[in-house]
Amino acid sequence: MLPYLTISFVILLILRVPVSAAMGLSGAFALLTSDMNIPFAVVPQRVFVLLDSTSLLAIPFFILAGAIMEQGGMAKRMIGFAEAMVGHWRGGLAQVSVLASTIFSALTGSSAASATATGSVLIPAMKRTGYPEGYAAALQASSAAIGPIIPPSIIMVVYGSLAGVSVGSLFLSGVVPGLFIAIGLFIVNAIMARRHGWGGGAKTPLNERVIAARHAAAALLAPIIIVGGILGGIFTPTEAGAVAVVYACLVSLVLYREIGVRKLLDVILDAALTTGVLGLIIASAGIFGWVLALEQVPQMVVDWVQSVTASPSIAVLLVVLFVLAVGCVVDVTAAVIILVPVFAPLGASYGFDPIHFGVIMCLALVYGNVTPPVGLLLFITASIAKCSISTVMKHQLPFYLVLTLALIATVFFPGLVMVLTYL
Repeated sequence: MLPYLTISFVILLILRVPVSAAMGLSGAFALLTSDMNIPFAVVPQRVFVLLDSTSLLAIPFFILAGAIMEQGGMAKRMIGFAEAMVGHWRGGLAQVSVLASTIFSALTGSSAASATATGSVLIPAMKRTGYPEGYAAALQASSAAIGPIIPPSIIMVVYGSLAGVSVGSLFLSGVVPGLFIAIGLFIVNAIMARRHGWGGGAKTPLNERVIAARHAAAALLAPIIIVGGILGGIFTPTEAGAVAVVYACLVSLVLYREIGVRKLLDVILDAALTTGVLGLIIASAGIFGWVLALEQVPQMVVDWVQSVTASPSIAVLLVVLFVLAVGCVVDVTAAVIILVPVFAPLGASYGFDPIHFGVIMCLALVYGNVTPPVGLLLFITASIAKCSISTVMKHQLPFYLVLTLALIATVFFPGLVMVLTYL
């Protein structure tokens, strides 16, 4: 069955069938040609079992909350706050991009939402002030990649649901790596700005900073409510998603009044479509992953790695390299579905804490968001900047270095990564 799965998947990719559909179709084909005599009716049953998860219910909530925040004025005010705080730094607009993306990531957990909401404003502004279009797009893609790391994180919800580990603990363990990436991007911007003579804007007076903070206060309070509620045991991550939706509606409809009921209905429809697409990806990847499980691929991988090395460090390096390779060709969410059943047992066999190992895998998968040929964020930001992917890639190398250092730090300093889970 495994050869049929592999060959049909490769052929469908060559035919340019979307990856999500290719996984589902190749999995179904492998089952039909299997000598295990598995009824095809089992396929929809397995899809239902995979999607019937309380943890996964957090995903549509956070998608909807992010959409409301983007359209309801919260994203705009966060950008204004970021510009008031760091716009006068060397490479000012570039630094604003990093800070705004970091804050927005802490609201939605979606890298695509962050790239669209902040990129649509800041990439054109950076181009107008003399930044190369490729650099603006590369920076925004890399900044938006913080979205799946800083809580709430959609891929961490999926990981926790499949691996049977606490989603709340995964959220908290993603804070330090996410901030590490943000600090690294600030440093790269400062170095590049000094090299190319990119200055900052005029320093915002203190009273205007206070005004900007006051205008953005409701938006800035959202991540405190979400993360603080989870950390304090007030609600679960799924309940946090529902709280985020209610809070976003109250702020956007009552406080800011930038969207009405009719506009809200349009936002809900768009969020439903996004959720449907993501659900299709999860379902298709689930079929693919189930076939791998039937063929005992997870156990084969564990046995092979254990035969190669007894060192946990070398083992996790092999895992990271494999995850990076998969992330180059498979959607990040789909990659989580496929890889968790394969590598979670491996991490346990080498004595890794399941939360720590989950953060390592999620951070490695972030590369998939900014790596061709399937790097979604590259396509989003290149489209906004109106340039080619090759133009963006010319400026991407220093940002890959930041992600690499963050990944290394995450692997070798588990105590630092998980410090918030110990509180």
